[in-house]
Amino acid sequence: MSSLWDRTQKLPKDLFKQVEQVYGDHFPLEVRFQLALWIEEAFSHPVQVKQEDIDSQNHAAQTAQQLLVQLDAKADSIPSDPDKFLTKQKLNEISISLKNRYNGNLVGLYMKVRQCLEQELAIVTQFAMGSSNLLEQSLEQQIRQKLSLLKQRVAETGSELERCKHEQEAVTMEIYSFKETNAKYDQIKLQHGEAHAEVKKWKINRDKMELGIKQKFNKLSGLRTELVRALVANFHEVKEVQAQVLDKELINWKREQQLAGNGLNMTLSLESLQEWCEGLANVIWTMRQQIKQLEILKSQIADPASEANMLPELLSGITDLLSNLVTGTFIIEKQPPQVMKTNTRFTATVRLLVGGQLNVHMASPSVSVSIISENQANQLLKTPAQSTKRREDYSSGEILNGQGNMEFQATTRQVSVTFRNLQLKRIKRTEKKGTESVMEEKFSVLFWTEFQIGELKFQVWTLSLPVVVIVHGNQEPQALATITWDNAFAEWGRPPFRVPDKVSWAKMASALNMKWTSACGTNRSLTEENLYYLACKVFRNPNLHPDDFKNLVISWGQFCREPLPDRNFTFWEWFYRVMNLTANHMRGPWSDGYIMGFVSKNRAEELLMAMDGGTFLLRFSDSELGGVTIAYVRQDQHQKNVFMVAPFTTKDLSQRSIADVIFDLQEYLTFLFPNIPKEAFRKFSTSAAQNERAQTATGYVPHSLKTHVPGFAPSDTMSLHPSSPYQGGLGWSHDDSYYSQEGDMHGDDGSNMGGFDPSTINIADILGIATTMINPQGGTMDIN
Repeated sequence: MSSLWDRTQKLPKDLFKQVEQVYGDHFPLEVRFQLALWIEEAFSHPVQVKQEDIDSQNHAAQTAQQLLVQLDAKADSIPSDPDKFLTKQKLNEISISLKNRYNGNLVGLYMKVRQCLEQELAIVTQFAMGSSNLLEQSLEQQIRQKLSLLKQRVAETGSELERCKHEQEAVTMEIYSFKETNAKYDQIKLQHGEAHAEVKKWKINRDKMELGIKQKFNKLSGLRTELVRALVANFHEVKEVQAQVLDKELINWKREQQLAGNGLNMTLSLESLQEWCEGLANVIWTMRQQIKQLEILKSQIADPASEANMLPELLSGITDLLSNLVTGTFIIEKQPPQVMKTNTRFTATVRLLVGGQLNVHMASPSVSVSIISENQANQLLKTPAQSTKRREDYSSGEILNGQGNMEFQATTRQVSVTFRNLQLKRIKRTEKKGTESVMEEKFSVLFWTEFQIGELKFQVWTLSLPVVVIVHGNQEPQALATITWDNAFAEWGRPPFRVPDKVSWAKMASALNMKWTSACGTNRSLTEENLYYLACKVFRNPNLHPDDFKNLVISWGQFCREPLPDRNFTFWEWFYRVMNLTANHMRGPWSDGYIMGFVSKNRAEELLMAMDGGTFLLRFSDSELGGVTIAYVRQDQHQKNVFMVAPFTTKDLSQRSIADVIFDLQEYLTFLFPNIPKEAFRKFSTSAAQNERAQTATGYVPHSLKTHVPGFAPSDTMSLHPSSPYQGGLGWSHDDSYYSQEGDMHGDDGSNMGGFDPSTINIADILGIATTMINPQGGTMDIN
């Protein structure tokens, strides 16, 4: 099969033009041509690059580095013959440019190449399907093309301006000559009178010059009029493009950045935004200079034409565009933490997208950092843009190391400053509204700078995403609930930091799924069954109809204020804890689909009772925060019962993984529901790795912990009460059973474990010292 590049080269001229527009300075078409086969092979199986996935980032960076190596090798292989010298030089220049642009950001180069290949493939595919119509251009292509046309038009108005200058200089010279001739004519006329032949001769010459001046002035006026009209047309065009870039694409990027706080994997490129903004800055600044020069020309020779009188208004409009561009592109590239603990170091990065283009960095402007309240953020946004503000008027706390200078990074063409050692020392809280807690109070980090471009002075600031300030780690879950709700449901342009009190369950389900998949680093999303279970829990109704719950509305109170029935914790606390448990200790089994998790106790019993003995599943505990239990079915000669091992929490799984626990209980567990052999968990077991390191250099005999269910063995035939929740536990004090005053043994819900003879209990098991010792010579021995 022919390569993609072979098919690309056979495209019609119009379609190939679209391919050319896909490639640009960020990745030139010349590189695609010179390394066509290598690029297609290297990028034939693109990886999904994720911020939390270090392996994917390393793969992307290595591929990009190999690309640069291949480019250098290609340039070196070209002989220095006169007819090939220019190609060799061009490749060397492209190599230097790419290395400078992507220095420290090789992942960015990988993403750009992959994006170009995908767009190229889309064009070729559409043509292969028999469509001869021009493909709809991507947004990036459209904006790049509009900016390219604008630059061309601005160059044309620049040429027209030069033509006006030359015409005006010619008119000026004619006027001076006319003045001299007219003065001479007046003098001769005064001496000889109008009837004199010499005087008539001078008059004819003077009138001819006057007519010539009028004709040249009319021509000049016409040139000016056409120039003004062209400038007005360019102004409206650039205004439209700027609105698309700032009011749509930049806001989309900011919205993505906010959702990234809930786990969204960002796809929009800040580099593309900077490219567009720099293009706009170049066009707008050049247009502004042209308008000012035309005004100067007009002041030298007045022009009554109505179009020429539009210049002051046009200059004001283009200056406003420049001001909006500068202030709108001062963005927070790396947000401060949205749950901010006092006296804890944090970092942040701000960037001025047009800083390099406008040489803002030449003055090395200082950026200050402060924290402000929700009310102060409102006041700041309501203050008219034209009015002068004082940074000192906006502060609700003290941040250490909150001063830095914006610098130009030549390799990336970025003007930015990174604050690496910020620390919130003090916070001033406002009075609480109703039942609001401190974990619901929102602040914002304010970044402020002032600088001058030409004669224009700028006062520029930007606000971070909402921040909740805590002083103790146990406040983090509730603070994170506030931030999760705000990130998910805030509407753009809202007054800070207003959010709806109620949202649809569909939106909440999407937010929970995003949070879960990000925290657990998995592509396995929450299923419809998972979401139904969560809906039943949050709406406190286990009998929700599967078709109706999607239309329900969830309130802030149901989400994280009101405790669940018969519990002392909220829905969010429960979800947060099982999410952390999965992320920290069961990420692999969850990703492979081995953890059912979101299933009620009754439903788990129903599922298991229909299965053979030894079938088990893992479900999150309803009563134990951040706990997972193993539910399994056991069948003897007389009956079949479902048992549930006491929940395993972070503390337990930190000592022994869930996979190891399953193999410890292999007498009772055979198949994961419905029919997956338990050997599927072997790859998640840590015992094998530990056994390899069993013999230590210290000479000690190593030991390990193992899980067992105390009180009965596989051969036991005694009847355990199947409805009592957690019958059994870990050998290291994981047994949640207890003795009542009457001496009967009960489960944690008070149910009697009737018929159980305490004399059969091994006291060593109860004390949690049943430990298996690994013999360095091989084998094991039990110490009881």
